[in-house]
Amino acid sequence: MLQPIFRTMNRFVRYDPGALRLVRGAHLMITVVTAGLLANQLGPFANGVPGFTLSVLAAAAGAHCLLFTPISTRRQEASNLFWLGLIMTGLAVVGMVSELIAGENTQVVLQAMWIGFIAIGFGLEGFGPFWLRTGRMVSIYWLFVIMSSGSGSPGFWLPAMTVFGAVLAFVIRIGFWRPSPEKTYRRVERANRQAMADYLKLAANGQLSIDRRRRLNLSDIASLRSELETSIDLAEPGSAIRGLSLESAAMMQLALEVVRDATAALSPECRAELITNATYQQVVGQVQEKVVRSDSPSGETPFDVAWAELAVGFQKGDKFQLLRIAQAFERIWKLAEGTAQLRADDDTRLEVKSGNWWQLISWRLAVQAGVAASVGYGIGIYFNLSHAYWVTITVIVVLCGSLGATMKKTVQRTLGTAVGFVCAILLEPVLAGYPELRVALIVLLLPPVIVLFERNYGIAAGIISFLVLIGLQTLTGLPTAEFWSRLYDTLIGAAVGLAAAWLLFPNRSGDSVERLEVSYLNACSEYLKTDSGPNDPGYTRLKATAHQVLATARTYRTERAPWSSFTRSSSKLDTLVVLLADYIALYRQARANVLADSDKYASVKTLVATMDKRIHDEIGAVQDGKGKQAMPGLAEEWKAAMPATAEDDDRFMTDWVAMLYHARKVIRCLDGFREEVA
Repeated sequence: MLQPIFRTMNRFVRYDPGALRLVRGAHLMITVVTAGLLANQLGPFANGVPGFTLSVLAAAAGAHCLLFTPISTRRQEASNLFWLGLIMTGLAVVGMVSELIAGENTQVVLQAMWIGFIAIGFGLEGFGPFWLRTGRMVSIYWLFVIMSSGSGSPGFWLPAMTVFGAVLAFVIRIGFWRPSPEKTYRRVERANRQAMADYLKLAANGQLSIDRRRRLNLSDIASLRSELETSIDLAEPGSAIRGLSLESAAMMQLALEVVRDATAALSPECRAELITNATYQQVVGQVQEKVVRSDSPSGETPFDVAWAELAVGFQKGDKFQLLRIAQAFERIWKLAEGTAQLRADDDTRLEVKSGNWWQLISWRLAVQAGVAASVGYGIGIYFNLSHAYWVTITVIVVLCGSLGATMKKTVQRTLGTAVGFVCAILLEPVLAGYPELRVALIVLLLPPVIVLFERNYGIAAGIISFLVLIGLQTLTGLPTAEFWSRLYDTLIGAAVGLAAAWLLFPNRSGDSVERLEVSYLNACSEYLKTDSGPNDPGYTRLKATAHQVLATARTYRTERAPWSSFTRSSSKLDTLVVLLADYIALYRQARANVLADSDKYASVKTLVATMDKRIHDEIGAVQDGKGKQAMPGLAEEWKAAMPATAEDDDRFMTDWVAMLYHARKVIRCLDGFREEVA
């Protein structure tokens, strides 16, 4: 009972390395509470505008600034908050002027303008990430302009409270304490190193034969590596922080898997002899210490592979597996050095794509958003729904740049809202007599929402739905019977948004996946032709392309098989794409080590060229949709190419075995890649 609870809490912590998102949520909570309390005090001086209206406007402005500013460096966040506050203030000025001009038709005019702002906001997506966030912010914040005009126009107080909320958000987020990105990185790096050291101990002693235990350990390492990626992204640009890079961590995991796989492949007799060998255990301890201690002395590995002679008298393949273990130890040792500079760039400009502005506008998405918002709001008005704007808000939330992403967001929003609705219904009798407890619960749940918003939107949507219902009941006396409207308004909005994405110029991902696959395989082929190390810019670009293929492929699978994509049971392409890049890098490095000794073993150079051609032919065959390519006699040539004298050269043999092993892994990844994309 306690173990699942512990794992759930542990997973929540890993959504937020170093409490970075939790602190951001705390800043949002402080901003909302402070803005609301201070703005309410201005009520007597606002010429008839209720203090509650001022509170809502100020709190909404501050909350929107923080919600649409992603966690980054202090300088980058300051720039984002400034520009978002400026844009929101301009929006409020437009709202104030529109109210003055519209007169008695204010509500109709503002509602019509809302549809226009939604279409414009979604059209901005093509300009880059900043403008994508800005477009969503504009689309949602205009609702508060509409709502504030219902009980008497706030006039000048509308932009005034917007400025007040934005400035307060800026001061609290930029001026208050926040976790140090460097200390966060160090903590996460230590956790990564310790997890990999623990896995190494288990793998080296053959204690990961149970598949479930291996998956749990690998899941922990993968989660920690995700934290490492976030921590590296948050390091100050141009800082001198050096340590374990994301690429090194990924390569170390592959080497750990080699140790596990090779140990499991040993004959039972050889494995038992190996595990009890004192020299081997000493080497394992040395490698473990190197992995854990990033400040340990650098240099060549202080151990040899004499224990590989244990294979004498055992099965023929045991020597091969022992050499694989030795080579993996050497790779782990070198990768554990952790001397990469984490962030060398310094670019705090707003993200804007190049090109003519009319070419960057996302016309297709703008049309989808405009039509869906019009239909959704029209349905709400026609059927006289009590909270018709919930329908339109749902459209804004679920509509994304592709059909697959819209489908996924629709399911997350719908299920999350349903869970939040059920929780609100069940807890309402308990909270009914304690309004102070309801307010405290609303305030305290804001930080967890921020933690989960980007990592697990389904859970975040459930908490948001619960907060909206309990908050409206506390502030406006919303009857419990109207809780149902939150649910069916969300269902209507989700259906309208999904229908628009499906029927109006649908942006399907099939063509994009095909283009990215071809580009990725070309990049793999080109990268294979070079000889630089795995941390060079070419490898970084290759990994970036791999992740782009993954993201698009997941979207495509969501379009074709929604259920399997949500259950994560649809494809092994995710693993194949990433591993292909890693194994090519590992093969290339082992190849360079082997070729360095080609003067001693003349036949090796020609054979390496043959293996390179074999891999390039296989890449071309996958691109052309052909079956597996065969190269008759290659296996025999490899066996015959090794001179007898080379068998005593332990270093050359480890590199030779590593090259063979990684070449085979590249071919297997390409075979699986062929099956998945067929």
